[in-house]
Amino acid sequence: MDDEDLKNVRELRVAVQWAADPRAFELLRGTRDARWAVAELLDGALAGMVGAVPLGRMGVLCHLAVRDDLRRAGLGTALTRWAVSYLHSVGVRTIRLYSTAQAESLYRTLGFRPVCRRAVYRREAGAPVPKEAPSYGRYRVDPLLAADLPELYGVDYWSYGGDRSAVLFAVLRRHPGKGLVVRDPTGSMKGYLILSPAASGAFRIGPFLAAEDGAARALLARALEVAGEAPAELIVPDPETARPLLEEFGFEGRDDRLRMELGPAPDTRGMLQYATTPYLAT
Repeated sequence: MDDEDLKNVRELRVAVQWAADPRAFELLRGTRDARWAVAELLDGALAGMVGAVPLGRMGVLCHLAVRDDLRRAGLGTALTRWAVSYLHSVGVRTIRLYSTAQAESLYRTLGFRPVCRRAVYRREAGAPVPKEAPSYGRYRVDPLLAADLPELYGVDYWSYGGDRSAVLFAVLRRHPGKGLVVRDPTGSMKGYLILSPAASGAFRIGPFLAAEDGAARALLARALEVAGEAPAELIVPDPETARPLLEEFGFEGRDDRLRMELGPAPDTRGMLQYATTPYLAT
C-alpha cells in the first residue's frame, strides 16, 4: 500500500461494508513497523487489502477485506499469506486475528486455530452501579500519568504476550487524560484502564487489565463515574474472565468474532484481560 492507495481505501470500506472503526486503520497505519498490502485491479481500484502489525513476538493480522464480487478468486488467501510472511520476517512467533464467520474456513486452511469467541458488552446510561465493596478501600485509583507508562508497558507486555507500547502511546496521545491506574497499599500497580470516546457518543473501555477482582471493580467503578451519563462499551477477548463483573455493573453482552492464532500460544504471566483495545480488535 502506498499513498496513492489511501484515497481508495474509503471506497473499499463502503464496498465491503467494513464495520471496523475507520480510526483503527488510521492509528495502526502509523504504528512502528506496521505494514499494509493491497490487491489492485488493472484500473487501479482496490480489490482487497490487509494489515500486519508486529508487537514483539506477538503480531496482529487485521483489516483483511476483499470485494464481494471478487471473492473465491484466491485474493483473501494471497493477502493473508503476505501478512503472515511479513510478520514472521520480523520475528513474530504468534499471529492473532479476529475472524468473521465467513472467513473462518480460510484461516483454518492456513493453519490458524480457534481460541475463543470474543464478546462485545454495552452498558446503557442509567444502569445501576453496585454499592462499593469493602475491598475497594485497599486500592487507590488515580489518573494515568506519563510517569506511569514504563511500569504500565511492562505490566501489559507480560499480561498480553506482546509489546503494545506503541499502540498504547498512540491511543493515549489521541485521547489525553483518559487513562486510569489502580495501585495497592504498597504502591504496586494492580491494573489500568483506558477510556476513549466513540463516534456513537458512548465511551469505549479498553484496554482494561487487573490483577485481582477488587482492583478490577475499583477501576470499572471509577471509569463509569468518568463516563457519567454516556453509555459504555467494551470488547472482551475472553468472556469467561469478565462476564460476572460486567453483568454486575449492568453490562449486557453478545458473542462476536472468533479469536484465532497461528503459532505457539503467547507467554502470558500477569494480569487478566477484561477488555482489549478496540484498535487491535478489528
